[in-house]
Amino acid sequence: MDWTLVAKLVVAAAGIFTAWKVLFDSFLGSRSSLREEYKFAKDFLDDTAKKGLHPFTLSKGYHAIAGTTAVKRSEIEYILSLEDPYQCLRDFILSKQLFERLETKGDFKLIFKKKYSQKIARQFRKLLYLSLYWILSFAALSPLIISGFFGVKSEMMLTQVFFTLPFFGMYAWMALNAYSKFSRAEHIFSNQKQHSPRIVLDNKLIDSVG
Repeated sequence: MDWTLVAKLVVAAAGIFTAWKVLFDSFLGSRSSLREEYKFAKDFLDDTAKKGLHPFTLSKGYHAIAGTTAVKRSEIEYILSLEDPYQCLRDFILSKQLFERLETKGDFKLIFKKKYSQKIARQFRKLLYLSLYWILSFAALSPLIISGFFGVKSEMMLTQVFFTLPFFGMYAWMALNAYSKFSRAEHIFSNQKQHSPRIVLDNKLIDSVG
């Protein structure tokens, strides 16, 4: 039996199954969850136009929309005023640690922390993390890729894969996640240009273009 082929098939099958399961759960579960999110968001955001809603209720509602308590109510309110608020909220939750959030004259604003303020600094980090992702991904699968060139026995190659795949794979995922944070942070930062302050007036929620 060709153990090299068996090992490659097992690893490939595991990868395919994992990817399939993630996609299946995403598409199957997203319909009902999106319907529930839509209903809650519609009811809650309609309620925010009414006077007298308790501050605690408002905060809990905004946290429920964000899906986390790690962001402030004022931050969520501001993000919801941007163009494509659903994507912007997800981007902000992922990349919020890259920003300094300042309130100026009652208006909310996102700016990058000093060490990330220059575009070249962000581009360098994105390139670094993306390069690390590819290097670490190669390292994770290296026994499968280079074993044939060095005549490594199948049993030894399988042992090496069980070590390299989880170890380097974890760091590859971390590098990709770090790259994503900078990428999504730049997206939401640029999207601030589309900001439309939301004003509550006469129990109606009005969008004004400043």
